[in-house]
Amino acid sequence: MRALIVGAGAVGRYIAARLKLAGHDPVLLARSPAPAGATGEYVLSMQGAGRWVNVPTAVLGDDPWLRDPFELTAFAVKAYSTAGAIESVRAIAACANSTLLTLQNGLGNEELCAAAFGEDRVVAGALTTAVDKTADGITASNRGGLSIAPVGKLPHNWLIAALALTGIETSAVADWRALKWSKLCINIQANAVCAILDWTPEQVYADARAFSVERRCLLEATEVMRALGLAPVPLVDFPVPLLVAAARMLPAPILRMVLASRVAKARGGKLPSLLIAARQRHTQTEVDALNGAVAQRGGAAGMKTPANAAVARVLDGILGGTIAWDDYRGKPEALISAIG
Repeated sequence: MRALIVGAGAVGRYIAARLKLAGHDPVLLARSPAPAGATGEYVLSMQGAGRWVNVPTAVLGDDPWLRDPFELTAFAVKAYSTAGAIESVRAIAACANSTLLTLQNGLGNEELCAAAFGEDRVVAGALTTAVDKTADGITASNRGGLSIAPVGKLPHNWLIAALALTGIETSAVADWRALKWSKLCINIQANAVCAILDWTPEQVYADARAFSVERRCLLEATEVMRALGLAPVPLVDFPVPLLVAAARMLPAPILRMVLASRVAKARGGKLPSLLIAARQRHTQTEVDALNGAVAQRGGAAGMKTPANAAVARVLDGILGGTIAWDDYRGKPEALISAIG
């Protein structure tokens, strides 16, 4: 199988490496050419062992790696880069008939792809394996896997068979919207609140006030799901229905202990992506596709989602320079006040 992986970050390189090691023919699509002398070789480290792989990297234009047809095109970019990635894929004739797999976090990516290419070509994906960049490649947890669901009427069962030899545990889900909302319930945990407070997940879960915001964000998301007629679904190694049930029923102190352990294992030692983005002074993040999307879709359904709305608004303000980070750094009471 020829596969174009759009995005040469940690997730893109992880998927490309697993495909390569399984005998498939992946190509990474990057925004800029590789440095002179680069070979495309990098290491995939898992369970303490490393495997070197060599995956070609292409850029838009008359690149020889982009001439032969691709059976699969996988989007491994941030949600805010999806529109640009779609335009890139549109410009590649070799992708004209490929299945399109969306690996982005958050909501809205599948709708953009369906509008551009037709829903029958799109498969929604949720990757629950923690991956991170290293000096010579990437490292990946041995936990998690990939859950997929067709956006249109075509089942795309061949994709599960094609992934069988990659070592990526893959599961099929019937409802793609439930799939993406279930992944969102994971992604909003210990993420935006950490970024606003400039705290690690351990610090957030050790503080009852900060954790109360975390819980409100999750409960609001589940209520919007319910209003939309969606039920949480299990993802590989992540029993999301149990997470939702626990958030609704368990006393806060017990829930804090349960989630603190679960979140730490899920992240595999990685700092939250939004906290990294804030510390690196990025001006764009995925918060609008996560907490912001909960608020937007809740509002469209006539529901109030004050916690998610405030979290998205405050983090956007901090990154945009309209809100002083010091007004919220280490101050959970300030975030609670912003929620109202």
